[in-house]
Amino acid sequence: MSTDALGIAEARTQLGTLVSRAVHGHQPTTIRRSNSERAVLISEQDYEELLRARRELEAGHVAEAIAAHGRGEREMMTYDSKAALYADLDLPNPSQHS
Repeated sequence: MSTDALGIAEARTQLGTLVSRAVHGHQPTTIRRSNSERAVLISEQDYEELLRARRELEAGHVAEAIAAHGRGEREMMTYDSKAALYADLDLPNPSQHS
């Protein structure tokens, strides 16, 4: 992915082309609102693939934690919140994502 980012006004004027590039060419576009606010326009198919990869990665972390417990390398834990569980497994908290 290119590190260049389009400003939001420029992206707005090219939105149809950018969507077409994302959908048909699988070319992501970074859009910048400010130096700290950036987003990436990708196709729905690419987004679904990213979500699937993330779920597989998270499942791998959980499976490894279970295996480590089975080998006696990890204690069984009780958590008072989902956030604490995700933090302990070094996973992003899904409630923090839109």
